[in-house]
Amino acid sequence: MRRSIAAQAVSGNSRLGDPNLARLADPELAERRRRQIMDAAIACFRRRGFHQATMAEICAEAEISAGALYRYFSSKADIIGAIAEDKRGENDEAFMRAAEQHGFIAALCLSARSFFEKFAEGDGALIAEIMAEAIRDNAVSEPLRTTDSASVQIFIRALVAAQARGEVDATLDPEIATNTLFATLEGIGLRRAFCRETDVEAAISQFRALAERYLEPRK
Repeated sequence: MRRSIAAQAVSGNSRLGDPNLARLADPELAERRRRQIMDAAIACFRRRGFHQATMAEICAEAEISAGALYRYFSSKADIIGAIAEDKRGENDEAFMRAAEQHGFIAALCLSARSFFEKFAEGDGALIAEIMAEAIRDNAVSEPLRTTDSASVQIFIRALVAAQARGEVDATLDPEIATNTLFATLEGIGLRRAFCRETDVEAAISQFRALAERYLEPRK
């Protein structure tokens, strides 16, 4: 019986001296290849949508063989999880720096700008599709929930510090408040995309007004 492409990629090629395994032993080359695949996947997802894009199309876009791709990622869900984790690291680091230097609200607006710019660049439909796919498919939702949970913890720590500084209502439950802010951000982005509104500054202004009212310290 003919094995699947994935099975062929991960078995039967582990012999000593395999040049592909030698390449994997080079961390810098491995990281470049992973990013090459992720960039190709993003291009395919934007062009065809997450559901319609195939692993074969991603291989063609990245100009690599199926075997090479499956050495790094087992599925589209695996790729989208890696993309989300990659972006999370960059965004969370920028958020923490901004929170420490400019305050919690300013840091929130920085994160909001990054998010709303994705919609302005035309990624609203793709974001909505991936969210819908994550609701339907645990294979997609599991890596995204892991990434989301890590970001939530970063924001909770920043919010607790802001409460201690008197910037944020000290009576708010940090976890509930953080998830409320995330839901507000995502809701504004999706609603504005649905209405074909792409003004990033207007979206940030809308989010900031709601966040400031919600987080305002009680007198």
